[in-house]
Amino acid sequence: MKGFQRLVFLSILGTYLVILAGAVVRGTGSGLGCPDWPRCFGQWVPPMDISELPDNYKDVYKIAGKTIADFDPFKTWTEYINRLLGVVLGFFIMALFAASFRLKSYERNIPWFCAGLLLLILVQGGVGALVVSTHLKPFIITIHMFLAVVLLFGLLYLRKYCQDLEDTSIVQKIDRKGLVITRVLVALTFFQVLMGTQVRQRVDHVLRDTMEATTATVMDFLGPVFYVHRSFSLVIVVLFLYLLFHFHRHRFNRGAFFLALMALFSVCGNIATGITLNYFGFPANAQPPHLFFGIVALGFLYSLSLNLRGTLLDD
Repeated sequence: MKGFQRLVFLSILGTYLVILAGAVVRGTGSGLGCPDWPRCFGQWVPPMDISELPDNYKDVYKIAGKTIADFDPFKTWTEYINRLLGVVLGFFIMALFAASFRLKSYERNIPWFCAGLLLLILVQGGVGALVVSTHLKPFIITIHMFLAVVLLFGLLYLRKYCQDLEDTSIVQKIDRKGLVITRVLVALTFFQVLMGTQVRQRVDHVLRDTMEATTATVMDFLGPVFYVHRSFSLVIVVLFLYLLFHFHRHRFNRGAFFLALMALFSVCGNIATGITLNYFGFPANAQPPHLFFGIVALGFLYSLSLNLRGTLLDD
């Protein structure tokens, strides 16, 4: 079981790294750094210099009928490293699936659960290919992010389930009010992250695709989704403070309080980078941590919801 749990932990860490790498890809505009999939400019190891490409490479590697931008080795390798991390994560999930059969006599449901995770990572890879082939279509990007978060939730659930299997002394102790608040926070934060992908795509559209705006005027072109996205942050912070007050008043377990506090710190980091994006013209170096803080907050919140349910073995 210990070896299996280490694989689960590595898979969780790998998921966070893939999401962070994806955020860097989005923040630096490297989403089409590799115009084809699974190769990159038709090669398994991407080119380092334009001299390694044919003279008409822009026509050869058109995406959805659109000519690609000038070759940029930084963007190409940023996107390629993101793909490599995704492949490594895929190997971790496959290793989990293979290792789960050793636990079949111990818990028969684990191989089925790991098979679901394996199917999910394969679907995620296919959606990643669609992101490229559809020229970064916003709806596909949102699905890509949605599946990444679902995979993270699945791995966190598996980790807690394995911990409960090892510690049979765990008894069912449910903080129903805290659990309801936490689940609302999970839903709102998840929705906030998905809205953020739409805001980011709108920024790309008005700055890069149509050139309707500059970094100084982009705020005037973002529309209602941006203001909803921004206002939700205040609602989430208020709910967090209420949850912490609830834990303090009822002296609930320290683990729950710690998870809630770490989630709140992550949300504060998310808000701080959001303020930077808002008032400083969406600088590229603030975009990856903005998304990553949101995902980390989601991870802590979902772990908190599992903690507040007590054991998972009666599910």
